Amino acid sequence: MPEPPGQKVFRSPYPSGQLSQHPGQSSHGQQPIGGNHPNPGIGTNNNQLAGTPQPKMPSPYMTKPLSGAQYGVQNPPIQNNGYASGTAFPPQLPSNIHANQNRGLPPDVASRAKKRRLIHRVRNRYQRLSLPGKIMALVLIFVILLPSLLGVLEAINGVILYSQVRSGVGHLQAVQAIFSGGAKGDYSKYFDPDKLKQAQAEITAAHSDFATLSDEFDHDGSIGFASSLLPTQIHAARSLTHIATDATIVGEKLISTALQHSPSIVQTLRASAADKDTAHPKPYVTQEVFTALNQDLDTLLPVFQDMSNYAQGVSLDGLPLSASQSHMISSLLPLLPTVTTLLEQGPGVRDALGWLIGVDQPRTFLLEPMDSAELRSTGGFTGQFGELTFNGGHMAKLQMKNIGAYEEDHSNNHGGSPPIDRALYNKVTQQNAPPPYNAWWPIANFGVRDATVSADFPTTAKVIMQYYQGEFGTHLSGVILFTPPLIKQVLHVTGPITIPQYGETVTEQNLEAKLHYYQLDNKGIYREQMIEHIPDAELARKAFTQHVTQSLMATVMHLPLTQLAPMGAQMLQAMKTKDLQVYVDNPQLEDLVAKYGSTVSMDRSNSHDGLYVVQENLSANKASQYVSTSIKDTVTLDQQGNATHALTMVLDYQNPKNDTVYGPNTYRDYMRVYVPKDSTLVSGNGFSQLSQGAYCGLPSEGFPACQQNVYGDGSPLVCSSSTVGIDDATFYLSGLGVNPAAELYPIGGPTNTTRSDEAGRAMFGGWVVIPPNCKMTVTLSWTVPALSQGGYNLMFQPQASVNPQVDLTVKSTACSSGDAHFTGTMNGQDTMFSLKQQGASCSLQHK
Repeated sequence: MPEPPGQKVFRSPYPSGQLSQHPGQSSHGQQPIGGNHPNPGIGTNNNQLAGTPQPKMPSPYMTKPLSGAQYGVQNPPIQNNGYASGTAFPPQLPSNIHANQNRGLPPDVASRAKKRRLIHRVRNRYQRLSLPGKIMALVLIFVILLPSLLGVLEAINGVILYSQVRSGVGHLQAVQAIFSGGAKGDYSKYFDPDKLKQAQAEITAAHSDFATLSDEFDHDGSIGFASSLLPTQIHAARSLTHIATDATIVGEKLISTALQHSPSIVQTLRASAADKDTAHPKPYVTQEVFTALNQDLDTLLPVFQDMSNYAQGVSLDGLPLSASQSHMISSLLPLLPTVTTLLEQGPGVRDALGWLIGVDQPRTFLLEPMDSAELRSTGGFTGQFGELTFNGGHMAKLQMKNIGAYEEDHSNNHGGSPPIDRALYNKVTQQNAPPPYNAWWPIANFGVRDATVSADFPTTAKVIMQYYQGEFGTHLSGVILFTPPLIKQVLHVTGPITIPQYGETVTEQNLEAKLHYYQLDNKGIYREQMIEHIPDAELARKAFTQHVTQSLMATVMHLPLTQLAPMGAQMLQAMKTKDLQVYVDNPQLEDLVAKYGSTVSMDRSNSHDGLYVVQENLSANKASQYVSTSIKDTVTLDQQGNATHALTMVLDYQNPKNDTVYGPNTYRDYMRVYVPKDSTLVSGNGFSQLSQGAYCGLPSEGFPACQQNVYGDGSPLVCSSSTVGIDDATFYLSGLGVNPAAELYPIGGPTNTTRSDEAGRAMFGGWVVIPPNCKMTVTLSWTVPALSQGGYNLMFQPQASVNPQVDLTVKSTACSSGDAHFTGTMNGQDTMFSLKQQGASCSLQHK
């Protein structure tokens, strides 16, 4: 019914037919039951109708009536009749109160009054709804208010979680601050008892924070609800809290052990720091401390396993992490399974690692950077060397040296110098290459500089160790070789390094240019002579590279924890690409190198096909950087499974900028192709036939001039200029003739087909000679007998420092729909190709 004009009528809070009755008033219609009463049981008894107010008990919906007296209005006393307003119905307004009840009232009072009337109106209308209507209204209200409510709750919860994260991280940062400062290189501060106790307290506090966090992520209902909306992010955050909790457990245990042994450790470290003999360092880690550490690791193995499990499948995308935090965590997570696997292999492996750092006795490893501009079997010429010595985890100062200063005599050169140790030099001149490499080695003597004769690195390492002990009298426990690309990778992690003597800053971008300038450019070499005060240019030109290597090693040995993980990942990957080659005289460690990296071993298996092409630049020049290699191999399988190879290899020697090549210009390469041992040579071309005399050469030396198509139309050797430049070979290469001259020989098949220098492999070898700006095409064909009934497989092994473009095709009568094909650039990693057949179609899969 419309409201009378000028009046505001308060609706009853009860639905129609359920009005609360004034005492003594007769009831009409159904009375309210207890379940509908807003507060059942208050002021009622079982003998009265539920919802009927008791004497002297106000209605549960009663509000305080507005008192007109306080505003200068005299309201007559009105008995409470149970209505929500507390007044009679309809309310009788005083004559001096207008219809608009808010007029003349203070704003805040008017606002409250308006809200009360609105609430009563909403309640009244809600009570008048049917039961389905009430349910629908409640659902709508819940849906509308739920996001806001959850938002408030989640905001509160998020603040709590964020506070715990900040607290835990803050305690870890406090640990770092405790050990900061002090003298550079003073490691005893890390074992100071007072500092360790402070660190222990901080680690314990951090553990409490992270343990609480992990419990929240495991059991908090709101986080569980959020995980349905953000499953990847919540899973990553939950995993990280568990890993952080476990990490603090590890920290607590190790600090406890450090406290127990701190007196002896501090004494040892201080004695080592005071020792001025940097070539023979005193140990940092004693056998007692190493044994205690081993016991801790056994105890902590389940913790590392837990961390490793949580590290699986963690994606940091979408987490509120800074770039540096994300980089650090993403670098550490992949290492957890590796560390866990090492620990699971028991004390034997850890004892092997103790052997590596010289816990029981000092260990010395030979460190040699390889110059890939002068390609050798392992990836490059090793003109520098340094002894890397560990005694109880303490590394001696690395001092790089030039091998030429010991094994060569430059007295007859302008400004040249005699060898440092004449007795050592005389020994080198009387040594020959070890068998079976002496069958083709062309130089009359043999030393450590020449010992990288095998593409099987363990074999090469043993040859190096044998000759090094014979020349320098030092027993080696292993050999480490690395290429310039590895230095680039290390610089990517460490950042630029400075060489103060030269005022140079070396970066991963300018490394190659700097090394070439100081090693190959006369201006750079002259600058080295002036700075180093070395008159002998041949010795001076490697000085800058020695400084780079020493500075880089010092930087790596003092890397912070955040950079150790990415550095370790770089090292493992470099082993696979053969940019880092490591051999240690410890079977357990060699097994680990094979498992996680690569031993750079030659595949000697005869259960599948194999191909390994090895080039040996014996020109005494730095021309390999201008020679590109491409390999095309077509394999035809017959019905018996025999495989016939048709190999075409192109060596393209181009120097478009006409840069000065250090040493003679002509490229003289002893090439070896390794295949399964029972292979049979079919044909070949491109190898120099030394026994047949000169074909062409320099007219000034009495030879016919070489033409652009050197061997006639369709020649495998074609030059880009009508004038073919060829020069004398170095006098070292006595194996090329009594007096090697500026000449080219007739070409044909490989000259060495029966004397393999690698056990278990057949070898086709011979000299390939290429003048500058010419392209040589070498061809070979051979047949490999059927090796397996399980299908055709081929192991392709690229040489270190050579990234050939490979084009491989396998033809089979079983592949009626077409040949299987692969093309791509090899990055140094050994690759197994497998012929897979699906119906009439075939494909080459590789891994």
